Amino acid sequence: MNTWFSKNLPRTRIELAVATGVAGALSLYAARFLKLPQGYWAAISSFIVLQSSVAATLSAARGRMIGTAIGAVMGAIFVRYVGAHPLWLGLAVVLTVLLCQGLGLEDSYRLACVTVAIVMIVNSANSAWVTAGDRFLEVSLGILEAVLVAGIMEHKGRVSE
Repeated sequence: MNTWFSKNLPRTRIELAVATGVAGALSLYAARFLKLPQGYWAAISSFIVLQSSVAATLSAARGRMIGTAIGAVMGAIFVRYVGAHPLWLGLAVVLTVLLCQGLGLEDSYRLACVTVAIVMIVNSANSAWVTAGDRFLEVSLGILEAVLVAGIMEHKGRVSE
C-alpha cells in the first residue's frame, strides 16, 4: 500500500533522519563524558556535516574543521590582545574572511566567522586560548561522530543491498 508517507519519505530519507539524530545524541554524550563546557557545539557540528555518504560528509567536515581552526585562532588572538569589543569583532571577521579567501577556502569562511564570534563573545573564566581550544575540540568531536555514523550508514547500505 502506497501512502503519502512512503511516497514522500523513502527509506533513504528516513535513514538519514535517524542517522542525524544518532550522530547528534552520540556527540552530546561524548562531549558530556569529556566534560567539555559547551558540548552542544559537538551536536550542532554533527548536524552540519552529516551527509548521505562518507565522501560528502568528509568534504563538509574538511570545511568545518578548517573554518573552526581559523576562527578559533583569530578569535583568541583578538580577545587576548585587543579585547572583545564589537568593533574588534567586526575587524576580526573582516580579517577572517580575507584570510579564508586568500587561502582559497571559500567554503570555510562562514564557519570561521561563527567561531570567531563564539570565542570573542562567550564570557569565560578561562583564557581566550582555552575557550578557542574547547570550541575546536567540541566541533572536532561532532565531526568525528558524523563521519563514523556516515560510515556505518554507508556500510549498512552496502550490506543490505
